[in-house]
Amino acid sequence: MVEPWIIILALPFVIYFTRTLGIVASDFIPENSRIKSTLSILPICAILSFFIPAVLKGSPYEIGVSAFALLLYWFSNNAIVSMIIGIMGLLAIRFVF
Repeated sequence: MVEPWIIILALPFVIYFTRTLGIVASDFIPENSRIKSTLSILPICAILSFFIPAVLKGSPYEIGVSAFALLLYWFSNNAIVSMIIGIMGLLAIRFVF
C-alpha cells in the first residue's frame, strides 16, 4: 500500500503532466474533434479520481471542502491552487473536528 503523503506530493505532478500531455496531443487532433475537448478535461479527471473516495466516506464538512475545491478549479482553471486549497481544507477539518 502506498503511503498517503506520497500520493499527496505526487498529485500536483500527475495533474501537471496530464495537462501537458493533453496540450501536446491536442496539437495533432483536428479542431472540431470531440477528442480535443476531452483532452482539456484530463486534469479534472485526475483530481476527481483522488477526491471521490474521500468524499464518499467523508463527513459533510469534507464534502463541502471537496465541492469548494472543485468549484475553485472550475472557475480558476488552476489545478495546483485548487489542490493545495482542497488539501489544506481537508487537513484543517481533520485537526479541528
